[in-house]
Parts: sequence; structure tokens; C-alpha cells
Amino acid sequence: MNVLQMGIPGLAEVHPGVHVCALFSGPAERDRLLVPFMQEGLRHGDQCVCLIDELETASMRQRVYGPAGLSDAHRHLDVYSAPDAYLRADEFSPQQLISFLVANPGASTEDTLPLLRAAGQMSWASQEYGAKELSAYETAVTHILDELPTVFLCMYDVQRFGVGILASVLKMHSMVLLDGTVLHNPHTLAPPDYPEPATDTATRYPLARPRADHVESGDPWRSLTDAEVRVAQLVGTGMTNLATAEELTVSRHTVDAHLKHIYQKLGIHSRVELAVLSFHHA
Repeated sequence: MNVLQMGIPGLAEVHPGVHVCALFSGPAERDRLLVPFMQEGLRHGDQCVCLIDELETASMRQRVYGPAGLSDAHRHLDVYSAPDAYLRADEFSPQQLISFLVANPGASTEDTLPLLRAAGQMSWASQEYGAKELSAYETAVTHILDELPTVFLCMYDVQRFGVGILASVLKMHSMVLLDGTVLHNPHTLAPPDYPEPATDTATRYPLARPRADHVESGDPWRSLTDAEVRVAQLVGTGMTNLATAEELTVSRHTVDAHLKHIYQKLGIHSRVELAVLSFHHA
């Protein structure tokens, strides 16, 4: 299958099998990602499915179909409540999600299945469930990608999740969309291999190792100097060390040194983790 357009600014051409994590803040920002993503799918003739919380079905259909004139017999959009797809007997069920999408991928008059373009929101799980259930969700998504030609957009509302849960989720994605910037994680872990969160410091920052120089109480972010905060905020948006140095009118060596201290103080090991913390403290 040829390369595809995601329809979302900042995301370039992709191939089927892509699994993108999109962080957003509130319904308005969610829909700014969701609507063009689905519109591009309808233009391409994809089987488009939204598994979204607190979304009025008719309103979403009107927003996706209407302005772009995309409603016809060959273009199909399904909108479901996320809990309907994820829950069985009020408990999260990976099998429920897999069967929901894989067993009924949409009717096709051709020999090959249409591309499944799905967006799934996980904010329903922000209070009732934790890292274990979210890992199971990501495992189910991976299974779907293996079974069908699929492009999947996993959507997480940063207003509803703690930083620790988000850091756990990001560790399982190779591509992250954050505030219009695409971040690549070269150290992705497969969901089944993801370790259980530890206690204490790692409870809030599961990717962090407890260090003696962490602030004993309060937020470790407060231990950063003003210069380190400026570097963290720029690098957290996806800027390279060189671009950050040029923006701050300092040397590349200075940025490298600041970044090393930032990682040590926060107990993190990747730019993806820094992006989450920077976004949280913006």
C-alpha cells in the first residue's frame, strides 16, 4: 500500500501500521487533531472509526462530512463511545477492543480490506485505571496493527492524566505528537515487556531512577535553574541542541551541559520524557 497522508499538521507521509500517540489539552484541541485526520481518511476511502469519550456523534459526523463535502456511499465514518469499545462488564478488556475493530473492519466489495483509520481516546481511564490497564490497551492496539492495514491515533488528554502515566504511555510509542511537534522515541518498548511502575519517585515519574540529589519534597522541576528551564522548554518542543543554542544565543556545549544536568535532576533518560514534563509545567 502506498504512503498515506495523516491530515494533521506536523505529521508527514506514513505507511500503514503507524501507531501515533497524540497529546492534547481539552476537547477543542482534540477535535483540531481528530477532524482533519478523519477527513483525510474519507478522501482516501479509508474505513474511519472514532472511539472517543464525551463526543456527540451527530455533531462529529457533521463536522467531518459537511464542510469538506465528503459524505457519499464510498466513504464511511463510525463514531462510538470509547467505553463501548474498551469495557466489558465495566472492566477494561483488550479482547473487547480487538474484536470491536478486527472482527468487523467494515464491508468491502473488493478482495482486499480497506485501510482502517482509527482514533482512540483514553481519558475515560484516567481515574479508574492505571499503567497496567493502559499497557494492555497499547498491546491490543499493536495486535490490531498486526491483523489489519491500519493507521491508529492514540489520544491522551493531558488534563486528565498524571505525568507518571503519560511517561509510561510514551515509552511505548515511537512517534509522539505534542503541541504540533513530532517527537521520535528510538527506545520504544513493546507493551508486554514494559516494566511495572515502581514506588516513591518512580510512581510519579516511572521512567526515573531515584537519585540522592532529587528534591526530597515537592516537584523536582523546581530544582532547575532559570537557564535550565529555558533549555528544557525548547528541547521539550522538539528543537535540537544546536537550534536551542542558536535560539538562546549560547554555545552548543552550554546547551549540552544544561541538558545533562536537567536529566540528572529530573531522573529522566530521553527527550520524550522531557517533552512530557515540559508540557506539564508550561
